[in-house]
Amino acid sequence: MKKFATPSAIAITLYIFGIAAMEGRLAAQRLEGRILQDAPLFLLPDSKREPLVIMEAGVRVHIIRVEGAWINVTVEGSRWGDRTGYVEATFVQIFRVAPDRTPAAVATPLPAPAQPRETVPPATRETVVQTPKPPNTRPQPVTVAQTPVAAASGSVGVKFKDVKIRGYVTEMRSPTDFDIEDYRITKQDNFALDFENATPDVSFQLQDIRVGVELEIKGLLNEATGELKAKAIKVDLEQFRSMKQTAFVSVAPEGIQLLDGSWAGELKADGQVIRVTPATRVLFKPTKREQQLAEHRKQPESEAENDDVFEPLRSLDQVKVGMAMTYEGKRDRQSGKILADRVEFSTNDLEEGEARLWKSLRATVKPAQGLRPGELKIDHAGKYRLLPDDEVQKYVAAIGERLIPAYLREMPLDDPRRIPFQFHVVVDDSFNAFATPNGIVVVHSGALELLENEAQLAAVLGHEIAHATHEHTWRQQQYHKKTRVGIALAGVVADAYGFRSLTDLTTLVNASIVNGHQRQLENQSDRIGLEYMVAAGYDPRQAPAVWKLVAKNQGVSSTNFFWSSHDNEPTRRSYLMNELKNNYRDLDFDSLRTNADEFARMKTAVKRATSQKRKLKVS
Repeated sequence: MKKFATPSAIAITLYIFGIAAMEGRLAAQRLEGRILQDAPLFLLPDSKREPLVIMEAGVRVHIIRVEGAWINVTVEGSRWGDRTGYVEATFVQIFRVAPDRTPAAVATPLPAPAQPRETVPPATRETVVQTPKPPNTRPQPVTVAQTPVAAASGSVGVKFKDVKIRGYVTEMRSPTDFDIEDYRITKQDNFALDFENATPDVSFQLQDIRVGVELEIKGLLNEATGELKAKAIKVDLEQFRSMKQTAFVSVAPEGIQLLDGSWAGELKADGQVIRVTPATRVLFKPTKREQQLAEHRKQPESEAENDDVFEPLRSLDQVKVGMAMTYEGKRDRQSGKILADRVEFSTNDLEEGEARLWKSLRATVKPAQGLRPGELKIDHAGKYRLLPDDEVQKYVAAIGERLIPAYLREMPLDDPRRIPFQFHVVVDDSFNAFATPNGIVVVHSGALELLENEAQLAAVLGHEIAHATHEHTWRQQQYHKKTRVGIALAGVVADAYGFRSLTDLTTLVNASIVNGHQRQLENQSDRIGLEYMVAAGYDPRQAPAVWKLVAKNQGVSSTNFFWSSHDNEPTRRSYLMNELKNNYRDLDFDSLRTNADEFARMKTAVKRATSQKRKLKVS
């Protein structure tokens, strides 16, 4: 029987002859190529090797020869000079340089089936970026000095400025065109990708940029359009490592079930979605008091020594509101959910040290007397002039009471774990609020004058309430306590021997430990604050709007890693925007309130009270 060539056989034959013909023509013609999308350059034609560099889309290469599904090229612009290696043909568009030096496109060889590539540790990877140039010139890396602002923008008179922002990606069009808050990020031709906390165990490529990834962007901002041309993007790879966080159960848990001895499902907790799989260890842990009563243990507590006190969670009925929940795992880059390796539940007792802290922050209120304003005094914290308007004070207190989680409101008055919340408005023009561990929430009058509606005030109050309910002051004091004490002692010794620079270094390291943890707690307060807003019936979209208002009226504050315990305004706003997308996308926002009219009336009262000429000092 006569056999005919199948279409696939014909295609393979044409492919082989096409490659051979092209290889034959290369010696007689000069060919160059353009990288169609971000592509790795390998030393040998083997995609399982570690790339020499990552070439970005648009980079021009000089073609040496075509070898099957691979093209041998030379690329300029690397910090190590010209690099020669192999790139898969599917990533390259080839141009023939004609005698008149005009480029003509050449059909790119039929791409070979894509081979799986291993991820590359970021510490060993380099990104090459070039400005596309005509094939008759050798491409050169572009510097900022070679790109005048007016020329780069294509318009004259537009105001540009160098900026650095840090925030979370809120919208994605492509890895080189995305939004952070109100900034539209695109890349300059001399774009560079850099990393913080890079280790071989965590990899990241440009294509890994997703909604929710935190980035630092440096570049030129077009103030008229909000477009930020990135010269450099820095990624802190710490965000992709395993995390450990403690929260408190505010509603009865649901969403996971026990099947064949293993838990599985998704649990809403800590303002996030925690994904539990059969591989997740879900445990119940007795408190210190329960351990002592049961076993009279006296040795120092450590997870390794006391792991036997953990027991598998048998039923969700064991978990009560107010319990502590500690979870460990990594954040899924696609969904933003936490992929839990371990979840622990335990009763939350008020520890002796924490009880002493509460008692040390006693509040005393002196009512106004004639022209003398009322005064709030908090032991060990300071004195504050109360806003002289009882209606405003009651209004703010009522909102605060609605935001307190139900399980705390329903606790018996004599329960030592019950936080005795109180709310006060003080006269201060700055935008600020704070909460003490025992629930004294103080709001500056300047915050009320800046905000636009009641839901925004609820966002501020909810954030501060979360600091108290989640014991942030106490947890901050205990965090790496032994390490910080050791560092402080080392600083004292260094200072005693005259090594002042070492003393400064130990202070710096100590501050970075504290502030790094504090920023985690600030993010948790933002997440929990959103939960409290929704439970009280407020529109949580007003939470990120707060930070847009602050930035608009006061500018964007700088954030120093070592000395600042708060992220700046764009970072906090973009973080909240991502929390809304990840955890509240199905919320019926139309059923929630902002209550702008009533707030406007209170805002007028605040302005009237603060404009009075009574400037008497509080003694």
